[in-house]
Amino acid sequence: MRVDDALAELERIISDARFSGPPLFAVVTGHGSRGGTSRIREAVLAACRRYRAQNHIRGFLAGEFAADVCSPAHDAFPDAWAIPARYKRSPNPGVVFICV
Repeated sequence: MRVDDALAELERIISDARFSGPPLFAVVTGHGSRGGTSRIREAVLAACRRYRAQNHIRGFLAGEFAADVCSPAHDAFPDAWAIPARYKRSPNPGVVFICV
């Protein structure tokens, strides 16, 4: 998937979730094959920052922080309690949790 396609799909998913979907969902972005960087992941995180600033979402959390209950990112995520236990046991940097 190209970055533009991924961002268009993210916008569609968030729009659907705001009106009729689950209040918490995960988006699989991957974490990159070389050096742990992923263009899609970075673009999704940047989009989530914009959506949060515009109040389109209540919050987002990069998957590597799912188990880090002491991190500021985890503390700021409104639905941290609702993240499935399997992600808390094995944090995944290729996932972004979003709550609407």
